[in-house]
Amino acid sequence: MAASTQTAVRRSNAERPDSEYAFVAGLYVAALVAPAVVLALSRVVADAAVLYVGLLVAVTGVTAAAGWAVSRTPGLAVSLGRRDAVWVLVVLPFSWLGGAFGAAALGVEPPDIAAPLAVLGTAGGTLLGIALVAMSRTRHASAALEDAVELAEWEARWPRRWRVVAGGVAVASFAASIIGLLAALVADFEWGWRLYYLLFVGVVLATVGNSRTFRVTDAGLVVEHPLQRQFRPWAAYTSYELTDEALVLRPAAWWRPAHRCDRADIADVDAVRSALNETVPAERERV
Repeated sequence: MAASTQTAVRRSNAERPDSEYAFVAGLYVAALVAPAVVLALSRVVADAAVLYVGLLVAVTGVTAAAGWAVSRTPGLAVSLGRRDAVWVLVVLPFSWLGGAFGAAALGVEPPDIAAPLAVLGTAGGTLLGIALVAMSRTRHASAALEDAVELAEWEARWPRRWRVVAGGVAVASFAASIIGLLAALVADFEWGWRLYYLLFVGVVLATVGNSRTFRVTDAGLVVEHPLQRQFRPWAAYTSYELTDEALVLRPAAWWRPAHRCDRADIADVDAVRSALNETVPAERERV
């Protein structure tokens, strides 16, 4: 099965990314590059209308060029989707935020337009980066599962205590980001922009309460979110733990978080246990 899975992935590596993927990738590059183009333009042009048109032209041009380059690169989506380092796409846009803080720390006074451009580059790049990660992982999963056999399936949320904690932190993050945005725009407090970035923390934690679909196959584990499908082979897991509250699938790599499922959400625990016993090397159970 491992051989056939690798063959399926190799076949997909020979294929060029589809137009939808290339478009999102082009927009992502534009979110990183276009603000810099406008910032450079603002050094010679002060008119807001001209800068706005310049931003539209830069976004259009960079999106078209980067999208075309991505569409001509075979296997890019599948290759990115199987690597943990793909999350660099989400982190990279925060260089705009770091640049803004770095300039302030060095006593450099950037143009007035620098702050909104930094927000645009960070917010737009981060959201598009998240979308690109999800699309890459989904395409990798589809390639890896082309010849796989499904053994069990279930839907589950995170355990209740995890949902409560994550929900509380998400609400606090949303509230702080709104306060920061209002402070920056209405009262002109510069520190407000820093609180605004807590919005991204709230967005991530707000998804914890969502149900996920898990599929046990002979090739590996599939985890499906509403907009993403992720696949990892069984070599990436060491064991599972089944308690009266949760099912926990433990990864082999220490930096990866475990998959935690509310046991009450699993319709057929016996079928899931049986499938996992065939695939995960070790088991720890406490009922």
